[in-house]
Amino acid sequence: MDEELKKKNVLDLQFQKYLTIASTSIIIAFTYFVGAGIALLTKQINLSDFINVGVLIVVSFGILGICSSLFFNAIFHLKNIPIVKDISLSLNQRKF
Repeated sequence: MDEELKKKNVLDLQFQKYLTIASTSIIIAFTYFVGAGIALLTKQINLSDFINVGVLIVVSFGILGICSSLFFNAIFHLKNIPIVKDISLSLNQRKF
């Protein structure tokens, strides 16, 4: 197998891995927002109780913090893949 082809395959696998992580973290965060919204609309979470609101805030910060950390870490790694850098540079140099 050609060395250039091996390098491309490894870079494609890295790109796919980080793209999967980024998209999964967005899906988890969106699902959490929808679930919390439905729970609030159906009054499963009592907003007048301080303990329920406190637990909701702590769990929300935890879940959304992890999701955003994974998302931004994956985006950072995507931008550091050499092929993606070359593509973004060539797109920035185009004149529309």
